[in-house]
Amino acid sequence: MVASLIACDIRIPEPALREETARRLRMDCAQPVLVLNTCQRLETFGRVGLTEEFASDQGVLECRASCERQMVRRLARIAAGLESRILGELEILGQVRQAYKEFTVRFGKDDPKLDRLFQDALALARKARRESGIDQNVTGLAALTARKIMASVPEDATVTIVGSGSLAKGVARYLGKRSKLPVHVSSRCPENAMKLAMEVGGFSSGLDELAPMLRDARVIVSATAAPHPLIFSGHVPARAEGRLIVDLGEPPDCAEEVRNRADIEYVGLLDIEALAQTNTAERRERAKIAEQIIEAATSPCHLADALEA
Repeated sequence: MVASLIACDIRIPEPALREETARRLRMDCAQPVLVLNTCQRLETFGRVGLTEEFASDQGVLECRASCERQMVRRLARIAAGLESRILGELEILGQVRQAYKEFTVRFGKDDPKLDRLFQDALALARKARRESGIDQNVTGLAALTARKIMASVPEDATVTIVGSGSLAKGVARYLGKRSKLPVHVSSRCPENAMKLAMEVGGFSSGLDELAPMLRDARVIVSATAAPHPLIFSGHVPARAEGRLIVDLGEPPDCAEEVRNRADIEYVGLLDIEALAQTNTAERRERAKIAEQIIEAATSPCHLADALEA
């Protein structure tokens, strides 16, 4: 099969720079391309390669030719959670779906065959998850965070969520459906914050109004891609009942002075990930089954028949 597709991997350690690069890719690419940006990766899939202008001086751009089956296999593996730090993690499937949704909004049906490949990859990932059970005993990071909050504070404790990305949305929605905790949302994009807050019946603000949102919160959940701390001791004065801060930022959104405060229960991303690392040996075996399903479905003969169907 002709290697007519291009997959690009842009390695940018700086989270904010990676986020800005992803935004530029979505806005500036003239040819149909799917942009997948997560806390672990920034990759593109399409018929054209990227130029060095999309990789900053602080990043490394690697573009490689890819045939249809290789592209479907790669995207399916990612969506199935086989490339994640937590095997079978739940959030990544939603992130790939969102990337595909943005692709369809931006490019519509400009390239029906490419669109079909992305649909096939998502369908294959769902099949691999379902038949292998790789995520059977996995609880998502958002759900684990929300459960930690619900088990730690009274039901009327105010929760301020900083960020409006997939993790922040997951925490807010879980709390909104399963608790009576008042939820406030603060984000660098006030429109996104307002949309999420309205969805869960809470209040919102931009980051320019972050201080009062944090000051009055019993619980703070931070999940941003900021390259530097956003939350300092001055933002969180001492409270008689203490505070719970769950910091899902990478790097941490809380300054070291906050992380080390004796009156604050600080829970970091690694702590939440550790809660998700249950039944690891069993999931490794299930991952092998998922890999076999994807490999079989993306064999040259199988995929050629599927695309002609």
